Amino acid sequence: MEQAMIARRKTGWDSAEEALLHDAVTRCRAAGEPLKTAFLQAAEQTGRRPNSVRNHYYAGNRAAAGPAFLPFSEEESLSLLKTVLLARSAGESVRACTLRIAEGDTRRMLRYQNKYRALIKNRPGLVDRARQELQQAHGPVFDPYAPSLSGPGRPRKAPLSQDTDALIRTLCESLTELLRRSAKV
Repeated sequence: MEQAMIARRKTGWDSAEEALLHDAVTRCRAAGEPLKTAFLQAAEQTGRRPNSVRNHYYAGNRAAAGPAFLPFSEEESLSLLKTVLLARSAGESVRACTLRIAEGDTRRMLRYQNKYRALIKNRPGLVDRARQELQQAHGPVFDPYAPSLSGPGRPRKAPLSQDTDALIRTLCESLTELLRRSAKV
């Protein structure tokens, strides 16, 4: 007999259940309680499992938040490239330029900065096109592929010397001098 009374699984959420979940979450937040309490309350009142209630709640939040990834259009990429290249020509750093474009929003600034660096690395054709258009309108423009000279920002480390023979000679001379000094003491 008990087997015949197996509860049917619920599918979909009606507006009354949505309202009930929303009210439970609002009450728990106002009382400073964890959301788990709201999920348990809603599960008891709807006959659903607490994990199902939780999953539904967070799925709704993700849907309301919009897409997690917003790709750049070709026009946006070209505009970003031109803006940063002009700023670099004026001596402004990539970070400062993208922060200015993002109006102080660091999340947007990182998005712009990462996109600029990805374009430089992966789309040299687009970078050349942007530079040509800017050169026609503004004259000489920053070349991101040119060897870096000292400019704004942190100074670059000097490349290591490729003359290993000279380095080994210097090391041996230094060791010999140290041995002479220690023998005299």
